[in-house]
Amino acid sequence: MARAAIYVANTGTQEVNENGNINLGTILRRFGCNFGLAGTGLSIAGQGYYKIDASFTLVPTAEGDIQVAMYKDEIAVPGASATETAAAAGDTVNLSFSAIVKEGCPCNDVLSNLTFKLLLGGASVTNVAIVGEKL
Repeated sequence: MARAAIYVANTGTQEVNENGNINLGTILRRFGCNFGLAGTGLSIAGQGYYKIDASFTLVPTAEGDIQVAMYKDEIAVPGASATETAAAAGDTVNLSFSAIVKEGCPCNDVLSNLTFKLLLGGASVTNVAIVGEKL
């Protein structure tokens, strides 16, 4: 079993501009004290590795590429992104990815913040689901 886990979701529609943060919504399940919500991001605290599974449903405002990427303390996490091409404005696009991030501080009072940005176009985000697990 995981040392800590969290499940957050947002099923409300939110308009997000290019380079804007996606609001993760509310905590539906949480075990342990290593995860929380901080603004529009997911906070992690405590030394170790964290597995993040992210899923998004978007309705782009224009045709073309749409991308979501994860950032840790405002720095892009390599490989933690997904891109899809919308054939037309209004086409539903589903994006998902998994990544492992490392928290180096051994103390629980220092938080890192994971945010998810909409890159390459604007969209209505209609569903967000994030699962985090401390390994």
